[in-house]
Amino acid sequence: MGLFAQWRGTVLARGHQLLGALGRAEEPDDPSEPTPSLNRLDALVEGFTAGQPVRWSMAGQPRPLPGPVDVVAYRIIEEALTNACRHAPGAPVGVRLRYDAAGITIEIRDEGVGPAPAGGGSQVAGRGLLGVRRRAERLGGTFSAGPRAGGGFTVRAVLPAPEEMIG
Repeated sequence: MGLFAQWRGTVLARGHQLLGALGRAEEPDDPSEPTPSLNRLDALVEGFTAGQPVRWSMAGQPRPLPGPVDVVAYRIIEEALTNACRHAPGAPVGVRLRYDAAGITIEIRDEGVGPAPAGGGSQVAGRGLLGVRRRAERLGGTFSAGPRAGGGFTVRAVLPAPEEMIG
């Protein structure tokens, strides 16, 4: 019982740190689901278009990406679309992919009517964006997310995937 009481005290005193560590852990994707990949972007977007007009475009020459980059790119788009549905329901959303020699740039913009009300953000959405930011930065990429002047929200990531990495 003494060890349990000690463990309980640690959790109560440092629970926020433990939750943060758990949020950073790379949880494996559900093995019963197909591997997240930009090859499945059509299906991902189609899953959101039932309640939200989503259009996507691509620039540059599409090419296979290294596995980790492909998964992170998919997850960034998935999180941004989820947040658009949650915080700007019914607003048009644009997803843009741009391939270049250095990698891929991803931009998701919703056309919400205005910034989120003060105090109206949810912790879960914040952790989701924080999680994809960490994934992008772990790959050596950059990530930004925030409200746009005049309303709406933009998520942007640049992920490295030099052409010479693809064999």
